[in-house]
Amino acid sequence: MLVLVEEDRDLRSAHVLAAEPSFEQVAVMGNVRSNSLTQVSDPGGFDIVVSRTATAIDVAARIGAAAVTAAEVATSPVPTVCGASLLGFALALAARMEIQGSDILKVAIAHPGGPNIGTTVVDFPKPVGRLKGTVLLDDPFRVVVAATADTWASALIESNTGDRALVDDNNFLQAICLAAGVALVPPAGIVKVWDMPGAYLAKAEEMGLVAAGRSFS
Repeated sequence: MLVLVEEDRDLRSAHVLAAEPSFEQVAVMGNVRSNSLTQVSDPGGFDIVVSRTATAIDVAARIGAAAVTAAEVATSPVPTVCGASLLGFALALAARMEIQGSDILKVAIAHPGGPNIGTTVVDFPKPVGRLKGTVLLDDPFRVVVAATADTWASALIESNTGDRALVDDNNFLQAICLAAGVALVPPAGIVKVWDMPGAYLAKAEEMGLVAAGRSFS
């Protein structure tokens, strides 16, 4: 498995995957130094390419591998898992709650670098707290994205049976959201992580990412 490192936080995903006993080798490619991971300059020989951006698809297509990306894509020439991000995690959690009988009222996420020009107020768990976010979608339920002013990130799913939320360091959350996508690699075509919420959330939870009942304490 090859992880494309474009930012320091990408290295966290590589370390998460390297801790998985089912993978014989996890290597990194990019401008990075690691004392514990193999660094390569040629992607050849790997069966899965992982990156936050759709670059994973381009590299995978060159070497005949599958791709896992946080980006959302409509087409891909290789087997691809997309949407492996904090928003993808939140949508997967909403999908699982719907399967379990809940009516979803709102899905919201907040992270550094998110949009900060919205007018929709969302009360995230502390220390994120109340933010104004931008509505991305209103059907079948409202999806809101907001910006945090520091390193915290959060996801919140509101439903008629109770709310679920998580809050932690953004780099930690995003690293696991991306890494957990490897559990869904299809033999062909594209899989969005919320289309297979059970397997995706099980892997994310195995890697340490668990949403709990919302608390503002």
